[in-house]
Amino acid sequence: MTALLSVLYVVLLVTAATAGGGLHPAGPAAPARRPPVATMVAFALTAVPSLLQLTLAPALFEALRRDRAAIADGQLWRLVTSFAVQDSGWPGLIFNLIALAVLGTLAERCWGPARWVAIALAAQLLGSLWGLVVQPVGAGTSLVNFGLAGALAAAALLRETAPRTRVPATAALIATLTLLALADIHGGAALTGALAGAALTIPHRHRRIDHRSA
Repeated sequence: MTALLSVLYVVLLVTAATAGGGLHPAGPAAPARRPPVATMVAFALTAVPSLLQLTLAPALFEALRRDRAAIADGQLWRLVTSFAVQDSGWPGLIFNLIALAVLGTLAERCWGPARWVAIALAAQLLGSLWGLVVQPVGAGTSLVNFGLAGALAAAALLRETAPRTRVPATAALIATLTLLALADIHGGAALTGALAGAALTIPHRHRRIDHRSA
């Protein structure tokens, strides 16, 4: 199962990044030349606490992680703060930072910083709630990464993109549904992102169709 999950993780993230590379900014999204501010802030909010956790302050992990018992006791902030520490050590931190830099930049070029934050928060919160069922204790930036990946894949399918973009987007969404069926926490985050990406893309698509009809 672990090997299968690892393969699905890689397939979803890589194919979503490939699909996202074929998207172009739409609507009020930020121009591609503008620095991805939201992504850089999220990168810092991940890197600094995680580096402290893995070096000087290991107690940060227990203080910030997702913990069903603690959340049930009223520590609701853990649904968000679990983003900032890692439950898979240095390999997980490096992997998550690379994925965040790539997927975050693509998503921010597509939607701009405000909608980026909305997608990321939805994936983190709803993914964490799903995690209370399937993985009660844990942490990591992967929920945001998978949420952004799902959003990019959904947008690539709904927009008028080339087949070379739609194929990896389809593969990413198939991986998302497979992870969800396997009761993996990342499947919930990716599905949340896909629904958010669709909600942001469909109105724009309808406006384009109406404009052409006129």
